[in-house]
Amino acid sequence: MRAIHDGDLAAFVRGLQREPWLLGEGCVGFQVGLIERATLRDRGEFITALLGLDPALLRRQPPPRSQALEFALTYAKPHLIPVLSRIWPPPDDLPHAAAMGDLPRVKQWFDESGAPALGDLQNHFSCASPQARLDLQWGEPTAQHVLDTALALSVINRHFEVADFLLEHGADINTPWSSHEPASILHELVFQGNYESMRFLIDRGIDMTINDYRWNATAHGWALYAAKDQKMAQWLEEAERQREVGAR
Repeated sequence: MRAIHDGDLAAFVRGLQREPWLLGEGCVGFQVGLIERATLRDRGEFITALLGLDPALLRRQPPPRSQALEFALTYAKPHLIPVLSRIWPPPDDLPHAAAMGDLPRVKQWFDESGAPALGDLQNHFSCASPQARLDLQWGEPTAQHVLDTALALSVINRHFEVADFLLEHGADINTPWSSHEPASILHELVFQGNYESMRFLIDRGIDMTINDYRWNATAHGWALYAAKDQKMAQWLEEAERQREVGAR
């Protein structure tokens, strides 16, 4: 775990070679934890190295539960999906299709009238763990929850054509979706430093006065006091000012 944190690939491989029992059936949970940590740290080379050592995880059927795919799509690391899919193939649902920019498949989740045709709503929440849904204070799943999750993931991963389609078909740009608690997609993007996606939301009219659940702060407040990113805070302030001027 420390080697992943430090980016020391050689130490990571040496440690597993020195202690091969960690690659065995009894440590599958540990192997999943390594992959989840590497995903959060965007250390794809560590995942590849682990799988190259033939861990028991590769042979576990069905694969154990993991948040690795969720982490990759929530924190804008879709380039890790090909290696993660060796163990966890992405489910066929609307949020995953949106997160990966698959517009033709996204469109197939809507009927000829443009209304969502989602079937069993529970099948569309594999990219949002039960804990994440609890953190958002979402009760029983609704079609709006699915649409808003798909919108958030498409914006985070810069699939703006998909995001525009979802906005045209009922997704709420002001959804209280965030990765850990009710806030907004704009709040989430502050910690990812994703100016391009923030501009997309601002240009399409997201409410920049939305306060988060925990600190009662706007995205600007998150940038200024939580991320301590003065440059981003100024950028958001200027973007809001320009939009107000343009609306007069």
